[in-house]
Amino acid sequence: MAPAAGAAALAAAGWWGRPWWARVAGASMAPLLPEGSWILATDGRGRPPLGAVVVAVHPQRPGMELVKRVAAVDADRGLVWLSGDNAAASTDSETFGPVRVDAIRGRVRLRLRPWPPRVVPADPGRL
Repeated sequence: MAPAAGAAALAAAGWWGRPWWARVAGASMAPLLPEGSWILATDGRGRPPLGAVVVAVHPQRPGMELVKRVAAVDADRGLVWLSGDNAAASTDSETFGPVRVDAIRGRVRLRLRPWPPRVVPADPGRL
């Protein structure tokens, strides 16, 4: 698929922003995203919805990125609380506190591997 056609397909699905790929390291988002999963994310725009899985810059380790679920949003202060689905294996806001909304790089849309591929919707029920 041509890049323009791919971008048009993502926009038609309501997935705005430039798409990019990443590999998950660690087990903090298992079982949805086990270690080694390949994901498709799109650049973020504004405040992510509660329950969305996002890629964020680690607040204490610039250059390191995290894949976590949005557990709470403080819109007045522009802060987001991030949690791993697998709390026993997660370094998240329980450790480093809330992160600024502008630390969110993008939203995870698809798990491409392991097979079968799966849409990664916002899921407030996982909180």
